[in-house]
Amino acid sequence: QLLPVHNRTVSRIPAKARGYDFDIKDVNWILDKNTKINLTGIHKFLKGPTLEGCLHTLSYYASNLSGKHTSNVAMLFQHMLRETETNEITDTMLINYRASLTKSTEWYLGTIRGFLRRWYQLGHFGISEEVITLLDGWTIKGNRKGDAVKRKDPTQGPLTDNELLAFNEGVVKAYELDQIQLSDLAISLTESNTGRRPIQISHLRLVDVICGMNNKGEPYYVLNVPRGKHGEGFRAEFKPFAITHELWAILSAQAKNALSLTEKNLGFQLQEQDRQQIPLFPDYSVLLQVTSPAEYRALLESDKLHISAAEVTDILQFTAEEAGVKSERTGESLFINARRFRYTTGTRAAREGFGELVIA
Repeated sequence: QLLPVHNRTVSRIPAKARGYDFDIKDVNWILDKNTKINLTGIHKFLKGPTLEGCLHTLSYYASNLSGKHTSNVAMLFQHMLRETETNEITDTMLINYRASLTKSTEWYLGTIRGFLRRWYQLGHFGISEEVITLLDGWTIKGNRKGDAVKRKDPTQGPLTDNELLAFNEGVVKAYELDQIQLSDLAISLTESNTGRRPIQISHLRLVDVICGMNNKGEPYYVLNVPRGKHGEGFRAEFKPFAITHELWAILSAQAKNALSLTEKNLGFQLQEQDRQQIPLFPDYSVLLQVTSPAEYRALLESDKLHISAAEVTDILQFTAEEAGVKSERTGESLFINARRFRYTTGTRAAREGFGELVIA
């Protein structure tokens, strides 16, 4: 059982992600490599038992659900506290907050409603039955999805064929001119070819880059991509993704580079089974602090040896800038992020006649 927030003997609580824990009374919680949530707003506006009830409920999210979902809940809940500037969760406060939202932001309240329901169900102080009755009677529209795709937004929507080609050719040329590193090239082409989320790219390991042989004796190339959205846990489930020989060759070169630099940073050689689990894109600042093979193996249970998802996004934007890629629609530098590549992959699949299930 969790102790009161003001008690200095509170034990650390394990987050959903392996290798991470947090102190419930701290203002900042680090839940995984990509998620650090700041709870300044909660501590500023809520006091006493209501603060304790809120933090205990949020700690339930942090221990049982993804860091990203917990972060979204905390961010939106604190938005409500700042907008209403109240220290109690009442029906009047919720009515006033709803009145301040627009059609495009009404979905905030849907996420907050789920959090308040869980708070009430867990039995923590701070949420009355009247509040739940009010929330249950509301119909709240969800977040609008797909607008950028439908209107073919030139800065947020899918890339045109020419823009995609310009990006791919541009980053290859930038690599040949030594403007970007091999790891930058590998990340950029993996994203443009697969449309995976940054967190999935960051969680790749050497063992995931596969070359096999089919029944006809012909080689095939696969990237075994960790699933990144369904809450299974770190590298718990995978989805094989067919790739070209050209991309496989680049990823294989990156794998050799990662192996060499990892052992150089560690200062000792690894056994073959440990080598296969080296991140394809390692965080070398963490590797420099590892002092033994046992410590290295322990870190493999978490995402701490991998670069962050934010770094994947930064690299995509850096390579596009170095390559000088322009948009044929705006004439400006091409704005790039992983979501646009994901939209592009889905749009091209739809154009080629694939159904909704395949596209999803």
